[in-house]
Amino acid sequence: MAGPVAAHAAPSRFGFLVHPLTPLHRRVTGVRRGHWAMLRDGPAGIEAVGLLARLVIPTLMGPAEGFIVGVPDLGAQLAEGQERARVHRERAARIAEAHGAQVIGLGNALAVVAGRGQRLVEDTGLPITTGHAATAWSAVEITQLAAARHGAGPVGVLGFKGAVGDAVAEGLARRGRQVLVEDSGPRVRRRARELGLQAVGQEELLATSRYLVGASTTGPSLAPEALRSGTVLIDLSLPPTLSPGRLPRGVRLYAGETLSYPETIDTTDLWGAAWLAFAGYGKGVIYACLAEPAVLALAGLHEPRVGRRVSTAVVEQTGALLTQAGLRPALRPGRPARQTR
Repeated sequence: MAGPVAAHAAPSRFGFLVHPLTPLHRRVTGVRRGHWAMLRDGPAGIEAVGLLARLVIPTLMGPAEGFIVGVPDLGAQLAEGQERARVHRERAARIAEAHGAQVIGLGNALAVVAGRGQRLVEDTGLPITTGHAATAWSAVEITQLAAARHGAGPVGVLGFKGAVGDAVAEGLARRGRQVLVEDSGPRVRRRARELGLQAVGQEELLATSRYLVGASTTGPSLAPEALRSGTVLIDLSLPPTLSPGRLPRGVRLYAGETLSYPETIDTTDLWGAAWLAFAGYGKGVIYACLAEPAVLALAGLHEPRVGRRVSTAVVEQTGALLTQAGLRPALRPGRPARQTR
């Protein structure tokens, strides 16, 4: 585990690769980039990959200058066109590199498609991180904050098959929490036994769990009416875990990877502020997946962090760096999904 690091006199630089979250977000990005193919529903070409925003994140370790680079396709389009996603993602990484990024983070579906970042490292040789360690650490901490506010109870983890869901479930179990995961086959049952978790059907998981952590990478996977009154959902997913609809009475929804920061982010232009707003960032918080490449660049840790599993040691190291940087878990209301065309 890395020890304390000195603050940097000049901004360290990081890149963060993103894709549109909704059709509306895609159209606005198309206007920003001047690529009218993004105003239509079909896939867009590599020429639509480009810089969206520059921002500076203030931390106690020093300022981290970030370059947000966007690919044009929605998450579902990336999943359907893996080779196109690979080419677009490589182009975006090269743009971040050209701006001096020392570490490059992958946002949302870009951390999952085309080899979970491993292929991008092989194609470019660049220091890529999926952001899974910071996301998992923040989810565990925010679940603990929610339990301190609303009382004890079992935690159900949705998306346990993914790297973040696995790390969250392990982290919560290490904190002494009773953790349930959805039984989706022998591999899940075997991994659940290794970690001392309960693998149950979804109906039992929803009925038994006071807390739910939504860590699915596939977008909406649960109808709001499936939640019982008294459930507390800590949602990591973008797009959200819940499909559009009204939350049942008595259900609480919190964002799962929000971190507060010491001072105001400098977005340098209106497009930077617009990107933060469209990506769902609330006032005074950033998402952990964005914070991870920032603190890694500040700490001078330039090794790739990709693949299907993130170790407990890496999660704890990342949490220590985030804390040292003054980026702290924040219990903030989540945003229900809305139909957006």
